[in-house]
Amino acid sequence: MDTSFQETAKVVVDEGLEREFTAKSPRNTRIPMVPDIVSVCIGVRRCGKSTLMESVILKLLSDGVPRENIVCINFADERLLPLQSGGWDALYTAYYGRYPEKRKRETVYFFFDEIQLYPRWELFVERLRREENCRVFITGSSSHLLSQEIATELRGRSLSCELFPFSFGEYLTRAGVKRGGRGAARRLAQMKAWNDFKAQGGFPALYGQPEDTRKLIHREYHNALMLHDVIERNRVSQPLAMRHLVNRLLNGIGTVFSFRKMGEELKALGFPITRATVAQYLQWLEDAYFIFTVNVYSASVARQARELRKVYCVDHALADTLSNGVLKNRGQMLENIVFVQLRRQTERVFYYKSKGGFEVDFMAVLPDGEKRLVQVCADISSPATRKRELRALRAAMEETGLQEAWLVTEWENENVELPCGTVHVVPAADYLAQS
Repeated sequence: MDTSFQETAKVVVDEGLEREFTAKSPRNTRIPMVPDIVSVCIGVRRCGKSTLMESVILKLLSDGVPRENIVCINFADERLLPLQSGGWDALYTAYYGRYPEKRKRETVYFFFDEIQLYPRWELFVERLRREENCRVFITGSSSHLLSQEIATELRGRSLSCELFPFSFGEYLTRAGVKRGGRGAARRLAQMKAWNDFKAQGGFPALYGQPEDTRKLIHREYHNALMLHDVIERNRVSQPLAMRHLVNRLLNGIGTVFSFRKMGEELKALGFPITRATVAQYLQWLEDAYFIFTVNVYSASVARQARELRKVYCVDHALADTLSNGVLKNRGQMLENIVFVQLRRQTERVFYYKSKGGFEVDFMAVLPDGEKRLVQVCADISSPATRKRELRALRAAMEETGLQEAWLVTEWENENVELPCGTVHVVPAADYLAQS
């Protein structure tokens, strides 16, 4: 590596040592911190990963860790482009050359943002972990790339967590609104926050911005995500086809999706796309934490492959901005919000289809093994709608043996007793406030 990059590395490390930090709104996600284990945080860009790491740094400082023992490097920095051809030792030398007395004696904390942008990063991190008395924290916006390297050099030596845009519960904390309670003033404050959250979504930088500015920022987020986290990262050969696919998906939030039909539609538009390519594109969108798909709940892998999938976006307000106004439908917006809340808790989120063909929006299998049936319907004031939603839940409860289910609405609040168990009808603001 030439001497010019060695000097650049020193500058980048020095800047990381001089960076200042301020407390931000707390998040519910906790960074795994285990001795001799690399801590990894993955999530969509701009959701607050770097800020979450700053909270860890502030805790370290309050515990008495010297500032010079904390190094922060953001690899989304064009000055680090020479790392494409190697040169990781320049970063190692830039720090330990400045503080040789700390080698193997003092614990040094390295915070690396978007390190997966460069090849062989995992070898560099493993060297730090193995040879020095250090702790390494990593953030990234690609579950696939991070998991690939972690599965090799860092197997068994790392712990990962996911971060999503703000939940409604986190939004309440940020807004200073206490959760729950029976007082009229508190209830009004929570409902105002709920209406604001529906309009603004979960990306923290958008809070307090006027609607037109929020939409501009949403589009900037989308463009950066698509270009850097999907198209460039995966070398997408037909970016226009990918963008058309995203547009179709965002306009079909909460509805079933067919790889075959989408492939046929893209072919009709002049894109030579196969079903397998559509599936690959969708996987890349999921890797970037942008679009998520939900399979039918079934013990049969063959049935899961045969049944259609449902589609959701990482943030309801982002989807609303980018779509053709489909999320003006309150039910679809609410369904997307509930999906993301469940996805925060577990990767195992499905939809349920009974033997009679009745559908429940979500069957979530929580980390402790608990199974939760959740139906979403903005308004069940119509007797026909109420009957339809309860009929689907009853069928699912009877088939699964679950004695409880949830029906999330905008306003209704009651418990409905069925022969098979209890359906908790809850307002969305109350159901989501605990997230």
